[in-house]
Amino acid sequence: MGYPLTDITIYHSGPLIKDAPHDWDFRRTVNYIADFYHSGLNGYKPPKTARICITLCDKKYFDQPRYSGSICHYYNIIDEEKYLSLSKEEKYKYILNILHFTVIEIAESLNWKTEVFEKSYDNIIASDFKFKKVYPVKKSRDRKSMAQIILTKTEEKSTLTLRISNGDSTKKIILAENKNNYWFDSFYRLAPTFKWLDNSRFGTSKNDNNCYYSINEDK
Repeated sequence: MGYPLTDITIYHSGPLIKDAPHDWDFRRTVNYIADFYHSGLNGYKPPKTARICITLCDKKYFDQPRYSGSICHYYNIIDEEKYLSLSKEEKYKYILNILHFTVIEIAESLNWKTEVFEKSYDNIIASDFKFKKVYPVKKSRDRKSMAQIILTKTEEKSTLTLRISNGDSTKKIILAENKNNYWFDSFYRLAPTFKWLDNSRFGTSKNDNNCYYSINEDK
């Protein structure tokens, strides 16, 4: 089966836009959008592709995807002056459009399914660029309580929130916060492991992770 699609990474080559480590604004912007887009694919793996690397510059150096092992490489054009003139949200939209239509070009060239990419794009637009990943509701063993994990992100921070209902009471509790490591974010692996440990405690005790909320103790 091979490796999953681990990430979509955007690189840049040009004289005007400053990239990390000299200036982090562009890097955070493209990483946030690429991670948001990748997350929206919900595990879809293009055939024989573990990574997609897109380089933005002043011209396309080749018109067909090229592979290095399972890494797919492609070029597309960015207007640096235009990008630098935009507001933050406009930058998000500009980068998302370049990313999406680049991936669609790759998909059409390699006969990948395009529907999953279209859905991710539409969801980001509908969300107004606010990252929110909602995991399935899980009922307690006695069927009296329901819990749900929600992952939200900003450019700099990832937050795991628990929404829990018990009788007529519903509350939200922040379980954990961390630096946003984008597609390498440990919360992607942690969130699906949360479950009811008993009729009061919801969380995880997998491996070295021990994080849960207790209804009875309210902590």
